[in-house]
Amino acid sequence: MSLAIGAPAANAGGIMLWEIGTPTLGTASAGWAAMPEDAATAFTNPAGTAWREETEIRAAGQMMYGDVGFSNGGLSNVPGNDGGNPIEWFPGAGAFAAGKLTEELGWGLAMAGNFGLGLDYRNEWTGRRFVQDVDLLGMSLVPSLSWKVNPCLSIGAGVNVMGFYFKYRSAPRAGLVPGNARLKYRDTDVGYGGNLGVIYRPVPATTFGLTYTSKVEARFNDRLELDNFGPLFQPLTDRLDGRRTRIDMNVPATVTASLQQKLTAATTLYANLAWQDWTEYAGVSLEIDNPSQTSVKVDRGYKDTGHFALGVRHRFSRGYLRDWSLSTGFAYDNSMTTDATVTADTPSGKAWRFGLGAGKELCPGVHLDLGYTLVWSGDIDIDQRGRPPFSPRLQGSYEDTALHFFGGSVQFEL
Repeated sequence: MSLAIGAPAANAGGIMLWEIGTPTLGTASAGWAAMPEDAATAFTNPAGTAWREETEIRAAGQMMYGDVGFSNGGLSNVPGNDGGNPIEWFPGAGAFAAGKLTEELGWGLAMAGNFGLGLDYRNEWTGRRFVQDVDLLGMSLVPSLSWKVNPCLSIGAGVNVMGFYFKYRSAPRAGLVPGNARLKYRDTDVGYGGNLGVIYRPVPATTFGLTYTSKVEARFNDRLELDNFGPLFQPLTDRLDGRRTRIDMNVPATVTASLQQKLTAATTLYANLAWQDWTEYAGVSLEIDNPSQTSVKVDRGYKDTGHFALGVRHRFSRGYLRDWSLSTGFAYDNSMTTDATVTADTPSGKAWRFGLGAGKELCPGVHLDLGYTLVWSGDIDIDQRGRPPFSPRLQGSYEDTALHFFGGSVQFEL
C-alpha cells in the first residue's frame, strides 16, 4: 500500500518565483510591490492601478535555463545514472493592463504564472523510485480594482483565478525482482484566491507598497495508473489501478512590503521584505476511492520563508547610454527545506538572486525593458528514504544549483 499511494502524496512539489519577465528582473525583485508606474502592478500590487493618467499595457516574455545536477553520495541503494539536468529550458510569458475608470478608481487585468516548475529526469536514474518526472504549473488571471483614497494613498483588491496542471510519474520497484513498475497521475484544476494591496506615497520621492496574496487551494481528481508490478503486488495494484484519486495541496499565502525611493532625479533605490507560508503547502492529502476509502495526510516538514531584496536604477542623460536606464539588485530567500526534507521532486534550498537590467523609451508612449536574474542555490544535500519493504534511498547532493532567467517586456501607453 505504501508503494502504491505513498509516492504521489509525498512527491508533489513546486516553487514560487519572483521572475515574470518584467523590469523587476533587473532589480532581482526589489521594488516588487511599489512600482505603480508599471502596468505589471496589476499583478504585483492591485492598489497601483489608480496611479496613472492613461491606460497602459505591458507584454512580457522570458526563458529560464536550469542548471541542476545530482551527484551520488555513495549511499543510494537503487542502481542507475545521475538523472542528467532535469530542467534545462523553460518558457514563460505574461500580459498586464492598468487604467482608470474615474479620477479615483483604477482597474487592472493581469495574466502571468509564477508558481511551479517541471522536472524530467533521465530514464533509469537512481532516484526513479521517488520521481521520474513531475510538472506542477500554475497560471493566474487577476482582475482588480483600486481606489485612490487621497493624493497619498490608494488601496486595491483582485481575484486570483489560478489554473493548475499536475503530472507525476515514478518507477517503483516491480516486486521481488528489482525491475521497474510504473505509477502515473495527471490532472488539471482551477482554484481561487484574493490579492490585497496598499500604495502610500507621502512625498513624490517616496513610495511604499504592501501586498497580501491569499492561499489558493488545488484539488486534483483523476485516476491512478499502475502497471508492470510483479506477482507480489499484483492483487493490490489490480484493486487500485484506475481508481479515482484525489490530491489536495495549497499555493502558499504571501505578504510583501516594498519601497521605491528616489535618491536623485536620475537614481532610484528599491527594497523588499517578504514572507511566504510554506508550512501550509507542506501538508498534502491523498484520498483513493476504493472499498476501504484509503486516505493519507502527508506533512513534508517545510517551514515558512523570508525574503529580502535591494536594488537600484539609474537613468543616463549623456554619453553612449543617453536615455537608457540601467538597474541592478540582489535578494536572498531562506530555504523552506532542511537536509531531512529535501526531495527529488523539489530540490529546493536557500536562494541568492542577482539581477541586471536595461530600459529605454523607444518613442513616446512605448518603453522597452530587458533583464537577467541569476538564482543561485549552490549545493543542496539530499537523503530521501522510502518505506519498507524495499526502502529505496537517494543520498547525495545537487551541486552548484542555479537558475538563469532572460526576459524582456514592452509597455504601451494608449
